[in-house]
Amino acid sequence: MNIISNARYALNQKYPGEHKNKILEIRCKEIMISERPYVRISFNDRGTGIPEKLLDKVMNPFYSTKPSNIGTGLGLSISHSIIKNHEGKLTIDSVEGKFTKVIIELPVKNCP
Repeated sequence: MNIISNARYALNQKYPGEHKNKILEIRCKEIMISERPYVRISFNDRGTGIPEKLLDKVMNPFYSTKPSNIGTGLGLSISHSIIKNHEGKLTIDSVEGKFTKVIIELPVKNCP
Protein backbone atom coordinates (compact mmCIF):
# COMPACT_ATOMS: atom_id res chain seq x y z
CA MET A 1 0.00 0.00 0.00
CA ASN A 2 2.84 2.37 0.87
CA ILE A 3 4.48 1.84 -2.51
CA ILE A 4 1.25 2.84 -4.26
CA SER A 5 0.87 5.87 -2.00
CA ASN A 6 4.45 6.97 -2.75
CA ALA A 7 3.84 6.64 -6.49
CA ARG A 8 0.64 8.66 -6.26
CA TYR A 9 2.46 11.40 -4.33
CA ALA A 10 5.28 11.55 -6.93
CA LEU A 11 2.80 11.65 -9.81
CA ASN A 12 0.76 14.42 -8.15
CA GLN A 13 3.94 16.43 -7.54
CA LYS A 14 4.96 16.20 -11.19
CA TYR A 15 1.46 16.47 -12.66
CA PRO A 16 -0.77 18.51 -10.28
CA GLY A 17 -3.83 18.20 -12.54
CA GLU A 18 -4.94 15.65 -15.09
CA HIS A 19 -2.23 14.37 -17.42
CA LYS A 20 -1.86 11.42 -19.80
CA ASN A 21 1.37 10.30 -18.06
CA LYS A 22 -0.17 10.33 -14.58
CA ILE A 23 -0.27 6.53 -14.49
CA LEU A 24 0.94 3.89 -12.08
CA GLU A 25 1.59 0.68 -13.99
CA ILE A 26 1.46 -2.50 -11.88
CA ARG A 27 2.61 -5.79 -13.36
CA CYS A 28 2.87 -9.28 -11.96
CA LYS A 29 4.55 -12.41 -13.28
CA GLU A 30 5.88 -15.72 -12.08
CA ILE A 31 9.64 -16.17 -12.28
CA MET A 32 12.21 -18.75 -11.19
CA ILE A 33 15.09 -17.84 -8.88
CA SER A 34 17.55 -20.63 -8.03
CA GLU A 35 15.02 -23.20 -9.29
CA ARG A 36 12.36 -21.87 -6.91
CA PRO A 37 9.12 -20.19 -8.05
CA TYR A 38 8.68 -16.53 -7.16
CA VAL A 39 6.18 -13.86 -8.00
CA ARG A 40 7.54 -10.53 -9.22
CA ILE A 41 5.35 -7.47 -8.77
CA SER A 42 6.57 -4.25 -10.35
CA PHE A 43 5.25 -0.74 -9.79
CA ASN A 44 6.26 1.80 -12.45
CA ASP A 45 5.47 5.50 -12.41
CA ARG A 46 6.65 8.52 -14.40
CA GLY A 47 6.60 10.84 -11.42
CA THR A 48 9.34 12.94 -9.87
CA GLY A 49 11.81 10.08 -9.44
CA ILE A 50 14.39 9.79 -6.68
CA PRO A 51 17.79 11.49 -6.85
CA GLU A 52 20.56 8.91 -7.32
CA LYS A 53 22.38 10.06 -4.16
CA LEU A 54 19.27 9.24 -2.09
CA LEU A 55 18.44 5.80 -3.51
CA ASP A 56 20.53 3.93 -0.94
CA LYS A 57 18.79 5.79 1.91
CA VAL A 58 15.08 5.54 1.06
CA MET A 59 14.58 2.20 2.86
CA ASN A 60 16.22 3.43 6.07
CA PRO A 61 13.86 3.93 9.03
CA PHE A 62 12.70 7.54 9.49
CA TYR A 63 14.21 8.68 6.18
CA SER A 64 11.81 10.41 3.81
CA THR A 65 12.13 12.45 0.64
CA LYS A 66 8.80 14.09 1.51
CA PRO A 67 8.40 17.17 3.72
CA SER A 68 8.28 16.30 7.44
CA ASN A 69 4.60 17.18 7.73
CA ILE A 70 3.72 14.62 5.02
CA GLY A 71 6.00 11.60 5.42
CA THR A 72 7.18 9.63 8.45
CA GLY A 73 9.98 7.77 6.70
CA LEU A 74 8.68 4.42 7.90
CA GLY A 75 6.69 3.14 4.91
CA LEU A 76 9.45 1.73 2.72
CA SER A 77 11.43 0.58 5.76
CA ILE A 78 8.47 -1.44 7.05
CA SER A 79 7.66 -2.77 3.56
CA HIS A 80 11.28 -3.82 3.09
CA SER A 81 11.35 -5.61 6.47
CA ILE A 82 8.12 -7.49 5.81
CA ILE A 83 9.26 -8.61 2.36
CA LYS A 84 12.67 -9.66 3.71
CA ASN A 85 11.01 -11.63 6.55
CA HIS A 86 9.14 -13.59 3.88
CA GLU A 87 12.39 -14.43 2.04
CA GLY A 88 11.70 -11.82 -0.59
CA LYS A 89 13.46 -8.85 -2.09
CA LEU A 90 12.51 -5.21 -2.69
CA THR A 91 14.53 -3.17 -5.18
CA ILE A 92 14.16 0.37 -6.46
CA ASP A 93 15.35 1.83 -9.76
CA SER A 94 14.79 5.52 -10.36
CA VAL A 95 15.96 8.50 -12.36
CA GLU A 96 15.19 11.91 -10.93
CA GLY A 97 12.56 13.73 -12.97
CA LYS A 98 11.77 10.66 -15.10
CA PHE A 99 10.55 7.52 -13.33
CA THR A 100 10.60 5.18 -10.35
CA LYS A 101 10.31 1.41 -10.59
CA VAL A 102 9.82 -0.66 -7.44
CA ILE A 103 10.14 -4.43 -7.74
CA ILE A 104 9.00 -6.93 -5.13
CA GLU A 105 9.99 -10.58 -5.47
CA LEU A 106 8.43 -13.12 -3.11
CA PRO A 107 8.71 -16.91 -3.06
CA VAL A 108 5.56 -18.78 -4.03
CA LYS A 109 4.37 -21.26 -1.44
CA ASN A 110 2.68 -24.39 -2.72
CA CYS A 111 -1.03 -24.46 -2.04
CA PRO A 112 -2.59 -27.70 -0.76
